[in-house]
Amino acid sequence: MDTKKLGKKIKIARVELDLTQTQLAKKINAKQKSISRYETGVSFPSIETLIKIVKVLKKPAGYFLEE
Repeated sequence: MDTKKLGKKIKIARVELDLTQTQLAKKINAKQKSISRYETGVSFPSIETLIKIVKVLKKPAGYFLEE
């Protein structure tokens, strides 16, 4: 999985729900800096974190994992 593509999808889904990075971070018990790193493709969230993101952003897991 390309981290940049995943990051772009996380950002799009977050913006669609009108959430800031800080708001998303609070909902998944993470730091805003982590969300920024995921969205820019600098780092890849753990599976546990990705599951939390999927639930908060209300998208099927496949949306984030498909190329």
